[in-house]
Amino acid sequence: MRGFNLTPQQPANGLTVLELFCGGGLGAIGFKAAGSDIVKALDFDKNAVKAYRHNFGDHIEQADINEIDIDSLPNTDVIFGGPPCQDFSVAGKGAGADGERGKLVWRYLEIIAAKQPKAFVFENVKGLITKRHRPTFDALIGKFNEIGYEISWQVINAWHYGVAQKRERVFVVGIRKDLGFTFEFPKPLEGDYQTRVLRDVIEDLPEPCSQSNGGHLSNNYGTDYEMANRKESYEKPGATVTAHHRCSYTHPGEEQRRFTVRECLRIQSAPDTYVLPDDISLSAQYRIVGNGIASRVAWYIGRALADQLASASN
Repeated sequence: MRGFNLTPQQPANGLTVLELFCGGGLGAIGFKAAGSDIVKALDFDKNAVKAYRHNFGDHIEQADINEIDIDSLPNTDVIFGGPPCQDFSVAGKGAGADGERGKLVWRYLEIIAAKQPKAFVFENVKGLITKRHRPTFDALIGKFNEIGYEISWQVINAWHYGVAQKRERVFVVGIRKDLGFTFEFPKPLEGDYQTRVLRDVIEDLPEPCSQSNGGHLSNNYGTDYEMANRKESYEKPGATVTAHHRCSYTHPGEEQRRFTVRECLRIQSAPDTYVLPDDISLSAQYRIVGNGIASRVAWYIGRALADQLASASN
């Protein structure tokens, strides 16, 4: 049962990666499995940093990206990660690039301009390309071009790439212009396109036990039985796992309950080897999972990027 893994390990591809806004590392799962070497990772959130360190080691640092000395960051082939996206969310206040978190987008650009990696991968919410925020998005693409990058971007639905979840996110990939090519987004592997449903990824998991500490079990099987609004179906992909997933949807089984953290991890295509430490609160665990990049999507992007960079250097 604990062998769930949608990100099979690929051979080392020789690429070094600096990960910014790394969260708990769901995206890192995919990039590492694609064969890349993440040499440094940064995040501001202490719980996310704790989760990342627990799963990947000590190359993670808790830091405010606005305060960090850019010269102290390592030079790497790739910079990966998207700034926190709440200011661009359709569901949020929509402050955009003027919001405190929105401003991090420009700091991200500043770091790429200074470091000039061969490539960068930027992930964000679909709200970034809505009418309200499209001028910001277009300005950002223009700036990436100005600092020397050929840009490709696409709205990717995780369900099209073998993930049992309808999750749409904007991915922007920049390739340094002197490398002479533009990134092409990968096509889904055979059998992946709109195929995986909840039954495929969570049916074998045990029912959670309710415990006095809110059902907080080790290995992330706990739940605290909060009621939710809409019952999901085993025969369909899950709705988008959000940072506040505890409130929105109920498990498709007979008992009305919310999804456990482990179920949410599975729906995010994270392998069972990824475990959130027990001393992180349940609400923080849900937040880490909901804010993460679907691991299998990161695996796809990481593989495609490595292949295309290798082809360009031959």
